[in-house]
Amino acid sequence: MDEPDLFQFLTKLNTGDLVWLVAVLMREKPIATLVVPFEVGEWFRAFCEKRHLVRFEDKSLDPHHTRVVVCRDKETAELYRKLGEIRSLFDDIRHSSIISHPNEARDEFIASLTRFEGRMYGYPECCIELHAESGPSSRARAYEELLESGKDRSIPIEFWAVAHAPCSSTCDETLALGRKYFDAVAELSEALRCHIEARLLLPRFYQTGGGRFIELQSLDYDRCRGDVAVSMEQFEKDAVEKLPKPISTVLCEVPHPRALVCAQEDAPYKTSFPNPDMVGTMWLAYSPGFGAYMVNAKTGQLALYIINDKWIEKVGEEWRSKSNFRVYRSVTGSSHEWKKDVIGFEKTL
Repeated sequence: MDEPDLFQFLTKLNTGDLVWLVAVLMREKPIATLVVPFEVGEWFRAFCEKRHLVRFEDKSLDPHHTRVVVCRDKETAELYRKLGEIRSLFDDIRHSSIISHPNEARDEFIASLTRFEGRMYGYPECCIELHAESGPSSRARAYEELLESGKDRSIPIEFWAVAHAPCSSTCDETLALGRKYFDAVAELSEALRCHIEARLLLPRFYQTGGGRFIELQSLDYDRCRGDVAVSMEQFEKDAVEKLPKPISTVLCEVPHPRALVCAQEDAPYKTSFPNPDMVGTMWLAYSPGFGAYMVNAKTGQLALYIINDKWIEKVGEEWRSKSNFRVYRSVTGSSHEWKKDVIGFEKTL
């Protein structure tokens, strides 16, 4: 792998997208849907052409990114296009008066499409079946299991390497697939594997069932005191006024997340997650399962303020989960550096 290519991967693509792209490149995954920043769109197109990957833009997500489908061969790409046409046609029929009431044949057809699509992406059968039988899967289910088992601070790193929502927090097939992807990355570049592992071991703040999270690189307040405009004392005072106790607070650096949502002000709330104002040096406070409050530590600008009651009105009752508004942590077989990093990671009020 050329060094310029490696550098672009390391600095411009999100960690998950990078893993899935390499898995397709190394023929461990038939197809992947990636989020690609507009700023590297031309470079990404040239990269795929050089390596004979079939790519096409699915749609723009926001002013910052576009969704790109990458396939390892033309046959898979054509299959994906035809499946999309079928789904689009069926959606048009489903929303018309032709099928306007519950219909067993319709539901079975949707389940069949889901199974076919899941196999095309290379997902485990157990996870595909749960999605087909129970509707759109959410990582929230697995997070709730991790909380109940007390393993939310020791999540296997393979859990983050896969693109699908696992059928359970202990799904052996999911973890095996994640290990296969890591092996593919290591085969391509050991330096790339080290970079990916370091990023996936960062603590992750999680908000919603759609796999939304931001990585948190903890900062030492005493060392950063001279660089921040918002003191710890002031932030903690403000956080107590915004959220119920217990509240955890942390000073952290937030890298560029996988996708950004342009935030809409809705005073006193700011609800879009993740949004452009959340990147940089941040104070984060969160009340597990209830809400979160975040400001830019250097400017004092509000980056996020959301509570369950306000948020649920927007996305629906089915997304309510005690797994929301928490920090999750991962481990590998040798996680000494990770353990050192999270000692004193957060303060509870």
